[in-house]
Amino acid sequence: MLPRIFSVLVGALTVLLADHGGLASAAPGGVVQFHHIHGLAVDPKDPDVLFVATHGGLLRVMQDRQWEWVGEARHDYMGFTHHPQEQGTVFVSGHPQGGGLPNPMGLLVSRDGGRTWQPLALRGQVDFHAMTISADGETLYGWNVMGSPGLYRVSAKDGTWTRVDAAGLRDVFSLAAHPKEPESLLAATRSGLLLSRDGGNTWRSATSHLEGVSVTAVAYTPKDPRRLYAYAARQDLGFLTSSDGGKTWRTTGLFLGSEDAIAVLAPSAHGEQTIYMATFTSDLQKSTDGGVTWKALARKGKPVAP
Repeated sequence: MLPRIFSVLVGALTVLLADHGGLASAAPGGVVQFHHIHGLAVDPKDPDVLFVATHGGLLRVMQDRQWEWVGEARHDYMGFTHHPQEQGTVFVSGHPQGGGLPNPMGLLVSRDGGRTWQPLALRGQVDFHAMTISADGETLYGWNVMGSPGLYRVSAKDGTWTRVDAAGLRDVFSLAAHPKEPESLLAATRSGLLLSRDGGNTWRSATSHLEGVSVTAVAYTPKDPRRLYAYAARQDLGFLTSSDGGKTWRTTGLFLGSEDAIAVLAPSAHGEQTIYMATFTSDLQKSTDGGVTWKALARKGKPVAP
């Protein structure tokens, strides 16, 4: 029998696909409410800036307490990633909320931190629910759930793309590119943690420890590929860390129960043990000790007062 959490997550994803009308509300001087966190990224040049991609637009959080919407677009950003070196270069995919864009939007790029967006590739063809970018900043990987589903490789420079065969890869929750090896990446999936060493062409189990377990999120530490984080939706696993490149894992004891799970993990490039995590119920938390303890920044889409 599948873990209850997977049924819950499937239901949540179904709702997200069907509901694109509930935009987040804002108040003068700050953000009051947002819905569904689909992506996180720490600014590669500024450790005090966190980007939060949501169901109703892109947020920027400064020094963990100052929240603001970025730009005027309030699209539903289902996939999101930040260029590993270029400050302000971010990529999104998802569904439009006005603006004359097709549904799905395909892959968009911003060179000004999300203030404005330009089409990059696959306009009206893909809805990436998981995205990552290679260590050299040249190749985007996206897991598409509409049209011709599956794994895509896209040039971050000119938008040329290919759909990858990726035999055996399915039910992807999260993708993570190796911070030093451009063609190596991990996939957190319904049936475990998978590894590719050839740009997504072939996949194998990354560790027998997680085979058959719903792994909902995975991330490398940007400056230390030996250190990884993941979340496995089983009570004896939960939030996991690895210090040997993913060969072995240990649990921290953090398990979110059968009604929630970690959806996104974003380790910072500025502090070896600083990591942000978002859950499927829009809790946002930060740890500065590698996930041993956590500080709440938002609960169920509402920013926590500092």
